[in-house]
Amino acid sequence: MTLASDDELRSMVQLLLDRQELSDLLAKYGRFIDDRDLENLAELFTSDAEFDSRVGPVRGRDAVLGYYRDQLSTYTVTYHYPHSQTVEFTGPDDATGVVQAHAELAIDGTGVIIGLRYNDTYRREDGRWRFRSRKAQQLYGLPISQWEEGLGAEYRKRWPGAEPAAADIPESLPTYREFFGLDD
Repeated sequence: MTLASDDELRSMVQLLLDRQELSDLLAKYGRFIDDRDLENLAELFTSDAEFDSRVGPVRGRDAVLGYYRDQLSTYTVTYHYPHSQTVEFTGPDDATGVVQAHAELAIDGTGVIIGLRYNDTYRREDGRWRFRSRKAQQLYGLPISQWEEGLGAEYRKRWPGAEPAAADIPESLPTYREFFGLDD
């Protein structure tokens, strides 16, 4: 067995520190959204951040914060929580990641639960890991009273006041389509 060199050990420790900071980034994201702490939420994004969700992409930190301000004003209470995160470092200050998550929202007196996946890019800016981009894809967005019957339905995006719509994933994923023979 060969012992790691000092440089290898430093590199391994830095990798662990970076992974932990990226994990903390996710936890802060959920907490700041739920607390409506937009000042601290802004600090989690790079100056040229992009966010893409059910209302379309927005670009620039100010636009991202405007999106959150608008969206969060439509919910009374929210609870966001990440479940897992995979990270691939593409450089010393750049990484990509996939986050599996849930959110619970109160919209006009209706409890809504969302299963989603974030496709992220991260960049270390000013010495801190931040979101460079986030794309949210919904597996479902259902009123809690419809969750049991709606989870297996074709139209799993059922926002209060909106027409039911097809979910973003998994039906659009090539591996899912191949598994079920959905491509003609």
